[in-house]
Amino acid sequence: MARPPKIDTVQFRRKLDNPKRQILLTVGQGNISQGFENLLALYQHLHSLGYRIDEPFERLGLVTNYVGNKQQPQTEDCLVS
Repeated sequence: MARPPKIDTVQFRRKLDNPKRQILLTVGQGNISQGFENLLALYQHLHSLGYRIDEPFERLGLVTNYVGNKQQPQTEDCLVS
């Protein structure tokens, strides 16, 4: 059984099953530590947009608009009401 979490924890160890390990490897482009950092940054961005953890993920949306063939796609973050 794991120890209870504390707010002043500076490191933690968890066993990762294969799907979770694969997510971190993918998000970190082969680096699990960078994948963890990238997921923290993603959550920080979602939080700044107004997402809160008690809301379902289905509330999140990503709108992509392509303008012609020569321009880069423009994306806009949004929370679906």
